[in-house]
Amino acid sequence: MESSKILGYMLGRSLRVFKNQLIFEFKEKKIELSFEQFVILHLLNADCNLIQQDLANHLQKDKSIIVRQIHYLLENQYVVRLTNKADKRKRNLILTKNGLELLNQMKEIALEISKKLLIGVSEKELEIFRNVLMKIQENGGAEAKKNL
Repeated sequence: MESSKILGYMLGRSLRVFKNQLIFEFKEKKIELSFEQFVILHLLNADCNLIQQDLANHLQKDKSIIVRQIHYLLENQYVVRLTNKADKRKRNLILTKNGLELLNQMKEIALEISKKLLIGVSEKELEIFRNVLMKIQENGGAEAKKNL
């Protein structure tokens, strides 16, 4: 089997395992957000100057899909739109207090799942894994986001 097929399969399957466990735990805790909405909240928390197009670009999703995700977050008062001070035509998406509290709860769940999935993986192996993932992203033209 070609190594790129093995890589794609392994990455895809690993992400599905993580996402499925995360969504299961979210439902157990009565959190009605998708994995993508969790990522959006995480990105908005890291950068308060993001607009919908930035999110679509980062997530490599069609803007209409992001609009639906954002609409749900706005309806449930997890985010608000504020006029950009530098460009009045743009509206930044900002986490609300409720959004930040929910994000923190979701991050705790994600951390626990990560710990569970990494049982038996040494710190050295984990560092090598992170470096390999960063190299794959760089080789693919993705901008490095080390703080996420």
